[in-house]
Amino acid sequence: MSQQQDGPGPLRRSTPVATPRTLRRLKVLSSGRWHAPLDTQRLPLIIAVGSAQAGMGKSIVASNLAAAIAGLGRRVVMVDLDFRAPRQHALFGVPADAGLETWLEKKRTRSDEPGRATPVRNLRLLPSATTPGVPMPLPQRRTLMRELYDLDSDVVVVDVGADNRDDLFGFFAERAVRLLVTTREPAALEATYAFLRSAALRAERVHGNDARAVLARFSGGLVGNAIDAPEQEETFHAFSRMVRGYLGIPLPVLGCLRSSERVVQSVFARQPLIARRGIDDNVGQFHHMAEVVMNDDGAATRDCPLDGDPIDVAVGRLPADIAAYSRKHARYPVDWTATLELPSGVTAVRVRDVSEAGAAVETSTKLTVGDTAMLHLDQLPGRPAIPVIVKNAAPASRRVGLGFAQKGRASARLAAAARAAATNRST
Repeated sequence: MSQQQDGPGPLRRSTPVATPRTLRRLKVLSSGRWHAPLDTQRLPLIIAVGSAQAGMGKSIVASNLAAAIAGLGRRVVMVDLDFRAPRQHALFGVPADAGLETWLEKKRTRSDEPGRATPVRNLRLLPSATTPGVPMPLPQRRTLMRELYDLDSDVVVVDVGADNRDDLFGFFAERAVRLLVTTREPAALEATYAFLRSAALRAERVHGNDARAVLARFSGGLVGNAIDAPEQEETFHAFSRMVRGYLGIPLPVLGCLRSSERVVQSVFARQPLIARRGIDDNVGQFHHMAEVVMNDDGAATRDCPLDGDPIDVAVGRLPADIAAYSRKHARYPVDWTATLELPSGVTAVRVRDVSEAGAAVETSTKLTVGDTAMLHLDQLPGRPAIPVIVKNAAPASRRVGLGFAQKGRASARLAAAARAAATNRST
């Protein structure tokens, strides 16, 4: 897992180490907005993890996602930007005596490795302030964001605190992925929607009539936390569809995590779950999220600037009944190998979830809505095959939604197998 060595593979990119780092310039606008340096070939990918309110589990998501990406052979720096309740040093079991302020004050050479080493290979940590509860002033945070793009790493994962949650929108516009963590409790979803509504209002204020076009370039996703059964995942997917419909923000569900005693144990052990012995559904989810984010080639090019002062939106009821956005048939998460027989040839796919109506697969083959194919479930007994039609495609995550062209006994058996597999994993 996270101890994997560097090496060739489809998820790895070559990073020349001996090449001297080049001097980069900053674009500064009269509005005070700053942009990432112009030398984009050497800049790290920034992954900002936040939540609309405290207690959603975003620090645990950030630490384990960072460890999972490090396990892919990428050099990762974890940055704790939670000033009220910094936790990353405790989650990784390292001292927090050298906070961000100390790091910013030092005049570092280009050869310095940022932050502290952690027990996870390829992963270093920049702890938060040494005085918890005292937020870093805004000008200093701007300086910090500039420095993040200059870190000698492949990926920078940032744990954004609830008290400074608006930094998620104000600072991570270019070459960045914004992730929001929430539970399925109504109060949590209402707070998350209000937070996203504030992002939409920012876009209207800054971009006017182009707001929807800018929001369509939003690079990020939703992470659902603390579910107890596979059927509960649909709440997050329904919420994602509602956000897209009302606010125009694409917020795909990247993963859903289960309530687990192993997560609690990892916190007390001061070691990320991903780095401990044993594999469960949550470990698989973190690996999957890491692969999806690192496979998103467009994350480095999409920009969604939402600068300016925060806009507070009162938390209230959701704009519609979330059940109206839920699928008729429950989907069950799986991890099956399969092949997709197209008129142009056969391609391997990875089946991620199944319902009685269809399946979601991951594939590098470009598919368009309306394409027809035969899905061969090579991993299941009897290697069943069922005709499918492409219902939707998300090139960024390489995920394709397939609808069963012939619903009946075969599709019902397939859904039953997925349900049984999900149930067995949860018991």
